[in-house]
Order: sequence, then structure tokens, then C-alpha cells
Amino acid sequence: MSRLVLGLVAFVGWGLGHAQSVVDQVNAHQHLGVASCASSVCHGATQPFKDSPVWQNEYSVWSDSDPHAKSYQTLLNAESRAIARNLGLANAATAKICLDCHADNPPESARGDKYLVTDGVGCEACHGGSEQWISSHTSRDSSHADNLGKGLYPTEEPVARAKLCLTCHMGTRDRMITHRIMGAGHPRLSFELDTFTWLNPHYEIDEDYVERKGQFNGARDWA
Repeated sequence: MSRLVLGLVAFVGWGLGHAQSVVDQVNAHQHLGVASCASSVCHGATQPFKDSPVWQNEYSVWSDSDPHAKSYQTLLNAESRAIARNLGLANAATAKICLDCHADNPPESARGDKYLVTDGVGCEACHGGSEQWISSHTSRDSSHADNLGKGLYPTEEPVARAKLCLTCHMGTRDRMITHRIMGAGHPRLSFELDTFTWLNPHYEIDEDYVERKGQFNGARDWA
């Protein structure tokens, strides 16, 4: 085996292990569930609030137009049932190998009272378990850095966001999309950070956002 091939194997192995550490970071604190974010005075407004630093309709945007909100329901369709059957799984909607990427699937010990696996890839699958930051992130006395220290995942940073997305759109050591899964009929995976980010926007990069989190754009993401 050539040194190039060995190097590539080692790099992929390192990358998959590093990606798994991102999953562990997201699951470090209790996941309180989508319902904890969905109040009309939190992130469940039907229209953006005019005098708020955030839209406050982020849940509504996610629920109505983001494919992540429907990811669990995908496991119930005929195609998923066929894939599960080909893999020897009793039910795609209960199999960990499927739920790890079609839902927010933290350990049982990290599931709060309002957590529902049927919510699909919800808020905390990307923003991290909210047990410690759900209160502070609404306070003007808390900085973004404070919330990050309490377990909020830094999705605004392109590298961190890419690492998180790739835990499912490529895989990790513990949730790898193998040849066996693809051979069972799973659709091919696709991912492009800038395109996927802008296809599903639920926030606005305004002066307040830049002040709190910095400014990134497609060109800088690629750089």
C-alpha cells in the first residue's frame, strides 16, 4: 500500500475521531426539547419581531421550511422501511443507526422532560444541549461567550459549523454511512457548507449579530 493511501486512511480516521468529539460536545448537557424554544414569545412567533435583536420566529421557520424538521418523518416512509429491511433492522424509526442523524439523539440521561425524538433534527442537535444556557441566552447581561461556556455550540464559526454538519453529512467513527448502508438503498450524501447554510436561514446578520458573534460570509468561509 502506498504512502499516499496510508496517509489518506490515517487522515480520514483522524477526521472521523475528531468529528465524534463534536457530537460529544453537543450532547454534554441535557437536551430540553424543541418545545422549550417554541413559545410565541421565544422563537415561535409567526412573524419576525420588529424591535428584537433576533427574529423570534426561528422555530416557525425551521418547522415550516427546514428539511431538518422532517428528518424523523423520513424514517416512516416506504423507502426507509425498505432500507431497514435490507439491513435487517426491525424499524428505522427506532434504530440508533438511523436516529443518530435523522433526529436529535442524545443519550437517555441527557433527555429533558420536553424532549421528543420525533422532533427530528431540532434546535439542540445543532446548538447543543440547552440545560445551562437556555436562561442566560435571553439575558442582556450575558455575552455570547458566556453562553458558549455553558454549552452553546458556536455554529456562527464556519469551521465549527462545518465539523458539526459533517458529523451526519459525512459521518463519524460511531455513525459512519458505510457501503453496507448505501448498498441497502440509502440515498447518496451531499454537502456544501455555504449553499446549505443559505438554503435554510433562520436569522439575520445585522449590526447586533456582528457585534455579538463577528461577521462571516461565503468567501471567508471558503478561505
